[in-house]
Amino acid sequence: MSATRFRPTVIEEPPRPPHPSTRGLELLAWLMDRAIRVPGTKITVGLDALLGLLPVGGDFLTGLIQVGIVLVALYKYRVPRAVAARMAANVLLDTVLGALPILGDAFDVFFKANTRNLKLLNQVQEKRRLNQPVSSTPSVLYLAGLTALMLLVLGLILVGFITIVAWVVRHI
Repeated sequence: MSATRFRPTVIEEPPRPPHPSTRGLELLAWLMDRAIRVPGTKITVGLDALLGLLPVGGDFLTGLIQVGIVLVALYKYRVPRAVAARMAANVLLDTVLGALPILGDAFDVFFKANTRNLKLLNQVQEKRRLNQPVSSTPSVLYLAGLTALMLLVLGLILVGFITIVAWVVRHI
């Protein structure tokens, strides 16, 4: 009696294209940012602006979806870390400012973080398709400018706080 050796069958994955399609992310960005046209205008809105009308929870939910897009861009599409950081800054900006009553809702309509992030991903994909290096410089400059703006706003808030406290102390 001869013993037959068990040889597992190896099933190979079909080869992936060198530059995977972003079609699913494009559809998600469209749904979140541009799915509905405001009648009589060229303005479009999506679930991000509509869910943002729900206090706190709506902006949190859309922020989670946006973070998912950034993570997919980082891990599946291998965008450079500086580009992923810029995408994350877009998400943070959209989520924090979008949470402001009324002003935040208007910001959501016009900022469209998902569309911006998809544009960044497509730029990286195009550079790679053309075998060109992907520069992180624009993303680093964007992040530096955003950081400077945040520091300026925080500084103004601090000056305002100190001014109010000094006024209250003088009038007690």
